[in-house]
Amino acid sequence: MIFNRNQLKILKETRKFVRKYMDELEDISHDYSHINLVVKYASKIAKMEGIINRRSLFHIRMGALLHDIGDHKYTNENQVKVLRKFLRKFRNLKRYDKEEIIRIASNVSLSKEDGKMRNRKLDVVKDADRINSLGAIGIMRYVSYNIINNERPSFKEIIGNIRRRTRRIMRYLRTKSGREIARKHQNLVSLFLNNYRDFS
Repeated sequence: MIFNRNQLKILKETRKFVRKYMDELEDISHDYSHINLVVKYASKIAKMEGIINRRSLFHIRMGALLHDIGDHKYTNENQVKVLRKFLRKFRNLKRYDKEEIIRIASNVSLSKEDGKMRNRKLDVVKDADRINSLGAIGIMRYVSYNIINNERPSFKEIIGNIRRRTRRIMRYLRTKSGREIARKHQNLVSLFLNNYRDFS
């Protein structure tokens, strides 16, 4: 068992909260399935990177679960305040743990990337989230986001967004393992873009 009893209880309650929160967004590009994929890849990258400390793995798992809670795309609320309010309920969770989880979860977004803030646990979750914007799942997420958030969805805008963000994602992958995983998914995006160009 990776986590202790208290950590497992917190993770269970967090999953329940996150599922309800994400379901209410009604956006299939950022739904609970996306959260689960980020958790999956964060765990995989952490293992590949040799992170074995239970406390660090707990921070990574919680950061992955909470990274879209209070995201600026869906609310005007301050993300740090939203996360702090949620974590306040866990009275047996130390202040250091809460602050580490908040630091990770509130800095995952590519829009906040400045190339300066480095934290090994944060880097793992960043890469896991970014990998989910590549490959077949990434393409579907771009399409669905454009359809949901634009009055006049446009293939041209979707393709431009995929091209720009894929370049930015590959530039800002932070771990060796993340880059290794991402390359395979980037290749599929490149094939898709090249194929689309044949029809345009």
